[in-house]
Amino acid sequence: MRQYWMPAMLSSELARPDCPPVRVLLLGERLIAFRDGGGRVRLLASEAPARVHPCHERGGVVWAYLGPREPPPPLPDLEANRLAEGRWQVSAIQRACNWLQGLEGDIDTAHIGFLHFGSECAEDQPAETFRHYVMRDRAPRYALLDTAYGAMYGAYRAARPGHRYWRIAQFLFPFYTMPPSGLLGHQIVARAWVPMDDTHLMLFSMSATPEPGDSLTPSIPDVEPATGRGPAAAQRLLPNEPDWYGRFRLDAGASGDYGHDRERQARDEEYSGIAGVHVQDQAITESMGPIVDRTKEHLGSSDAMVIRVRRRLIATARSAAERGTSPPGVDRPDVYRQRSGGVVLEEAADWVAATADLRRAYVTHPGLDRTVTGGFV
Repeated sequence: MRQYWMPAMLSSELARPDCPPVRVLLLGERLIAFRDGGGRVRLLASEAPARVHPCHERGGVVWAYLGPREPPPPLPDLEANRLAEGRWQVSAIQRACNWLQGLEGDIDTAHIGFLHFGSECAEDQPAETFRHYVMRDRAPRYALLDTAYGAMYGAYRAARPGHRYWRIAQFLFPFYTMPPSGLLGHQIVARAWVPMDDTHLMLFSMSATPEPGDSLTPSIPDVEPATGRGPAAAQRLLPNEPDWYGRFRLDAGASGDYGHDRERQARDEEYSGIAGVHVQDQAITESMGPIVDRTKEHLGSSDAMVIRVRRRLIATARSAAERGTSPPGVDRPDVYRQRSGGVVLEEAADWVAATADLRRAYVTHPGLDRTVTGGFV
């Protein structure tokens, strides 16, 4: 991971040069961040103040390079982090678990029909929409592809006669995902599952601001600063504190049972009893433990992308350790110019060839009908 630039913090954490320094835990290193008199963010080791890590601000994110190369490699060309001022949005939220647990939840598309929408049924959804197709068939089939930047999958189910609904998502080295929510060709999103240490991660979500006609902004966690208590507070964040683990924490995390409401669950108003897509995901990944014991797993066909990504990560780590091979994407910022999302294709269509233009970043498709999603995340 030290071969890559990585998100370290939000620019808003150091809005002005006179802001107090911020403790940043990144890859197990305790770092101090501050903005100097010239307005530049500096990131230095607590134990070795002379060691200053290169930083770069872009799209509301402070990027840091903790590797050995001088000069550092280029930053990844992530479209969601390269939008014009006023067109981007960004957030951060901490999870108390290993980074890979969080990332694997994001590349497991089957859980959405259960964990997030288990209390809904197809008959109540807008007909012939993405949301309708998922509620009608909660067990998709999969197609996978290794790529120059990581791996891609398409999860497909029956749509209108003679067609399939595809949810296409990306894994990009070393820890980025582009989830399959929204409409392929329109959605612009990237998520970074950055390790703070072995048992904590910081999720950075980057996306385009919503446009007229967008009913949801699925890339940004449905959380806000904490202002109260009770079930609604499960989706709020506590104020940041000057502590190594004091940034971007859920108000009702594990200690508050993630705001679980057993009465709503019993009435089948909320399948999990937990409010909010993001909080539901966090409850699952954190409750597995800080580092899940994978020797007890029983992986199935719905884990196809999880298996593929693990194999790619292991093979890449071995190649770097044994042969000094540069990992994918380090010197190829262009390979990150990708998109994800949902699309309806004819049954006989080659999903890779048919979506090539829609998956290409920085391309506009003004004729796309966004109502086809049914307001689906």
